[in-house]
Amino acid sequence: MQTLTLSSLGRDGHLRDERTPARLRAFRFLSERFVQRERPSVVAEFLLFALIALTATWPMFTLAHALLNR
Repeated sequence: MQTLTLSSLGRDGHLRDERTPARLRAFRFLSERFVQRERPSVVAEFLLFALIALTATWPMFTLAHALLNR
């Protein structure tokens, strides 16, 4: 069974085809460089931080609102 690889390098480490379209080369570069990163997405980290910050500050704002509207 043959496996499909998106790598731009062949088994010997050289480019497989010099006439590969620029769009395909760019896709391969991005997939090799960024798809298999160890770091999680920045958006996911920001959403988690926002959720933690909201959870921590919500009781303070609720208490302040309750004290002002007595």
